[in-house]
Amino acid sequence: MKPGLFSRPICLLTALLCAFCGKPETVAGGYDDVENPALTVSLRDTLGRPYAAAEIHLYARYQNPGKDSVPMYVRNAPAAKTIAIRDSLILAAMAGSKLLGTPWPSQDTVEFNLVASDPAGETFLGDFQLLKGSNGAFRFQRRLPGSVVYPNSMGTLAVTPTMAGPVLNQRGRIGVRGLELKLKNVFIAGSPYRASIGGDGSFAFARLAPGRYDVKAVSEDAKIYTAADSLITGIEYLPADWSEADLIWVE
Repeated sequence: MKPGLFSRPICLLTALLCAFCGKPETVAGGYDDVENPALTVSLRDTLGRPYAAAEIHLYARYQNPGKDSVPMYVRNAPAAKTIAIRDSLILAAMAGSKLLGTPWPSQDTVEFNLVASDPAGETFLGDFQLLKGSNGAFRFQRRLPGSVVYPNSMGTLAVTPTMAGPVLNQRGRIGVRGLELKLKNVFIAGSPYRASIGGDGSFAFARLAPGRYDVKAVSEDAKIYTAADSLITGIEYLPADWSEADLIWVE
């Protein structure tokens, strides 16, 4: 277990759970009149076999690990087991993140990412949503490039993340434009990944799951910028430009 994962005040967690304890265990309705909407996670290795024990971490989409690096929700995943995460737990977790300063633009939508980790493996899956329907019930879905993945008829959205060896010491540079903007650190929103920028504009993420990432940076005057190019693990990173991010990212 990584240190600090359960460092949020216990009184806060208790209050949040009580806020949602009036919700019945069976939640009927939603877009498809389903019961008990849930996200199920079954970890696999790179050969498609059930994976050893790991931890599942959920991060709010707009969470800046430089301000709050603690996942909004943590769950142990036993070896070769499928775990289910209920909508009520994610709603309570998102409310806790909001109290700690993470933006939550719409109370009818929870946007979050999933990171699974153990010493030998890491995976990152983004763009999950928990959407509120017209009758007040919620439904999971996940946005992918050019498509949307919907839950099954029982309201279950199932994912099978692949655990691969983490990429260590992923290097990059912010470039001339980044130096002009006086950027001081970079991060992947909705994840634990962040790195400080050196005086020469270089940085290194200590550990990343293999993949492609959108990169943001914080300047000395606390503005948030978005890199023009995605970071691809295993390749030294140098974005062509930086643009000021949406207002929701302002510190």
